[in-house]
Amino acid sequence: MGRFLSKFLTVCMTASLLMYCGVGFDQASADGTQSVVEWTRDYGSISSGESVISTSDGGYLATGNVRGGDKVGDDSFQKAYVLKLNAKGQVKWEQKLAHSYSSNTAYLATETKDGGYLVLGSSRSEFESKDELYMIRLDSSGNVLWDKAMEDNAIDSTPVSVIETDDGSFLIAGRGIVSWIAYEQAYILKIDANGNEVWYNKYSFTGSDFFTDLIPANDGGYIAIGHAGMAEYESKDYDAMLILKLDEQGKEVWSKQRVDPRSQWTAYSIVSSEDGGYAVLSRKNINDKKSVLLTKIDLEGQVQWEKTYRDGDNSEMYTRLVRIKDGYAMLGEHMITNSLNERKSQYGVLRVNANGGLISRELFKGPPITNVGKAGGTADGGFIFPGTVLRGDKYKFQVMKLSPPGDQTPGERALSSISFNDKEKKMKAGASVSTVLQAVYADGSKEDLSSAAIYVSGDDAIASVDALGRITGNQPGQTYVEATYEGYNARIDVTVLPENTDEFDPVNGDIMLDSHEYSVSEGSMLDLKVTLYDYVTHETTDITKLVTFTSNHPDIAEVDQEGNLIGHKLGVTRIYAQYKGSRISAEVQVVRAAFPQEKVQPSMENSEHSITTE
Repeated sequence: MGRFLSKFLTVCMTASLLMYCGVGFDQASADGTQSVVEWTRDYGSISSGESVISTSDGGYLATGNVRGGDKVGDDSFQKAYVLKLNAKGQVKWEQKLAHSYSSNTAYLATETKDGGYLVLGSSRSEFESKDELYMIRLDSSGNVLWDKAMEDNAIDSTPVSVIETDDGSFLIAGRGIVSWIAYEQAYILKIDANGNEVWYNKYSFTGSDFFTDLIPANDGGYIAIGHAGMAEYESKDYDAMLILKLDEQGKEVWSKQRVDPRSQWTAYSIVSSEDGGYAVLSRKNINDKKSVLLTKIDLEGQVQWEKTYRDGDNSEMYTRLVRIKDGYAMLGEHMITNSLNERKSQYGVLRVNANGGLISRELFKGPPITNVGKAGGTADGGFIFPGTVLRGDKYKFQVMKLSPPGDQTPGERALSSISFNDKEKKMKAGASVSTVLQAVYADGSKEDLSSAAIYVSGDDAIASVDALGRITGNQPGQTYVEATYEGYNARIDVTVLPENTDEFDPVNGDIMLDSHEYSVSEGSMLDLKVTLYDYVTHETTDITKLVTFTSNHPDIAEVDQEGNLIGHKLGVTRIYAQYKGSRISAEVQVVRAAFPQEKVQPSMENSEHSITTE
């Protein structure tokens, strides 16, 4: 869950990444504007970066953990690490703090009204089995005024957000883990200025729930966001983005749970919008791919629009949303995986306008990045990133300062078509599924316009569709949903199955591919076989022609409906075979053909192959 130094010691980097040591701008902005790296610095001996905030004196406060101290033997355990930096990233003072001898981490901090700081983290001794909430109050010079740990024997505690109230108290939102059963626990703790508990509330919605952010509500009280779902080993039919309105005592006023089964939909950051509502940054799985979403809601949590963002097959983990002059900026980690399955992490900034329209996606590279912490905006309109990088054989706390983006205005792009990401959707009667509609522009760029199009169902009695393109099955049958935007049309086929269908239920047995990995020559074909072992009958059945095959990189290799694996070009990808609610995968490597390239095409009859030689 990302608490200690071991979190990033397990990250493997390829040899080619280990050789890279430069820092600079990596991907241009679509509108010609961009941020540049003003400075980047490393801190500590063996250390990790978790967060950084701008401070009122024009500098920054950074938090993380470190091994190695001022005395002999200090490197034997992990300490919470707090650094006060000036505007250029130079250290004004630092603190290495520990509540117990074993493992301590500072996850976040806030500047207090008196010019000091409240630092929040976790602490665990070698004799304890739980992470305690670790609270440290510092003055403006970094002197410790008090430090305390709150014990809760039921959970491992990690703070995620903090607010100072008008009376000098603090609200601390967090996520706890009941480790032995893998349940998450959402909580909010209110403490006074001296760290004494005022009240402590836990929140339960579906059994395993957690918070990720907390802000003051625009109409009084507070807004908390996060995730509602079940434990990791239980059904994922209930995965929901959670938005919760609280009163001054932390009591629920209303809650919104946007359910999307098996999506891991989680809200990560929320900010107030210009019109008095809110913008929520979230992430979920759409068709087995991690996608970033930005949702605009009103004061009551009602959705006004929602946009989805993806960068091809690359993975994005934006965890911080900030307001900028022309809209919003999403800050976090961008991961590129090439055709040889090599992965590179970079600091990423995704800028959009006030309506969610894409302005730019900018990446900033450096030495191998093994962790990206909570970034933030700066007083000059730029951005500040904390992270952990690998320098030789040591992990270092890194902070990177980016300049404000340029002031150019994005030009108009010519729309060439619109399309749904999926060809068809299947669902049970009574269930709902989301769709993603994309605009395709003449320059090859794409943009989500799910909330901008007009949707019509071919038969509302079978399936209806809302203004965001979410389809609800009403009764069994087949129909379609059509989207219209600026004169362009797109259609998606819809099949609604009976409510009692077992089509989406996991099978009572094991589905198996005939190999865990495959190697196929470029331009050639290989027969696959998928079998089902039934736990009740103990029989094994060939289900190859009943499963649905997908590929992470269909341009490298894909599987046709007959179960033929086709290698298109050199590279590595992963294929998936799904049957009902169960799925299995295997890695595929496409290698260079040893003989003159042969073009293969499946014949119309069964899976016999037609081969021609060039």
